[in-house]
Amino acid sequence: MAEEIFDLYDREKILLTEGAEILKNADPHQVHQYAERLLDRFSKVVRENEDLTRHSDRQEQRLFKLNRNLKNQTQELELQRNKLEGLSHQLAKYLPPQIHEAIFAGKYDTQITTQRKKLTVFFSDIKDFTRTVENLQPEALTEYLNEYFSEMTQIALSHGATIDKYIGDAVMLFFGDPDSKGVREDARACVEMALQMQEQMRVLGRRWKERGFDTPFVIRIGINTGYCNVGNFGSEQRLSYTIIGSEVNVAQRLEANADPGGILISHETYAQVEDLVDVEPKESFQLKGIDRQVRSYAVKGRKNSENQHLRLDHPSGVHIDLAMHNLNLPERKKLAKDLQSLAEQLIEK
Repeated sequence: MAEEIFDLYDREKILLTEGAEILKNADPHQVHQYAERLLDRFSKVVRENEDLTRHSDRQEQRLFKLNRNLKNQTQELELQRNKLEGLSHQLAKYLPPQIHEAIFAGKYDTQITTQRKKLTVFFSDIKDFTRTVENLQPEALTEYLNEYFSEMTQIALSHGATIDKYIGDAVMLFFGDPDSKGVREDARACVEMALQMQEQMRVLGRRWKERGFDTPFVIRIGINTGYCNVGNFGSEQRLSYTIIGSEVNVAQRLEANADPGGILISHETYAQVEDLVDVEPKESFQLKGIDRQVRSYAVKGRKNSENQHLRLDHPSGVHIDLAMHNLNLPERKKLAKDLQSLAEQLIEK
């Protein structure tokens, strides 16, 4: 009857219970039969345990191999991930950050498609660049240019600009694609960016003169707002994300007509920022293929007094350039107190 029980432990319990009764009666014949059954059952238990042990060993070896393979695969995946991150980091230097992020997030269509949108286009270049670089050693030129582009790029990205390209010493940016805060806010961000760029150029100019650069770079900036074609241009083998259209040419012409260290904007841009900046109207001009006069305005500075910069340049080498809009009232008071203390020390000495 015990052999019909399926559960291993139930069979053993029944056998043990039966043995206790038999030993209690002390019948030699029954004890002998029980001993035979017990020996037979014990032999089966030993064999079953051996089978279980061998099976366990095989499973353990298989699990060890699986763990080893998984570890190797994990290490390989980590190497591939690091490699892809390195490639992504390098690729990011050749693409606008917005496009780079969209591609790696799987949200960017690389088909040859364009759309017509109202954008604000920015051009800048360095005044008399060719003549300036003739007096520089190649190593110095590389150093100053890299510093210039790095500073301008940092300002551009902080304002949400899409960096189109660097053309020699020129920079081409635009606002309104792939991300946009609306035509008005895009134009305002572009003009504020241009103001900060010119302010930073003055800081760089002083820094470069202290390092022996006698004729530091001075840039001209042109800004225009209008409809452009934006998207992927090229072929199935090579694409370029850029903008084209007559409004791009207007921005480039504005830059060419801007004063050194100045910003020249079109009427379309001025309409979006007239409460932000003080301007001086300039002479209108017309481009070939454009059937309208392009009205332009030279930006003289921010209109809001809180956004004005306080500057002090002294021949002794003292330079103070304060962006008031970056300081809150307590910071201004503390700074004023520190400057007053410094002034008193200068008078006493």
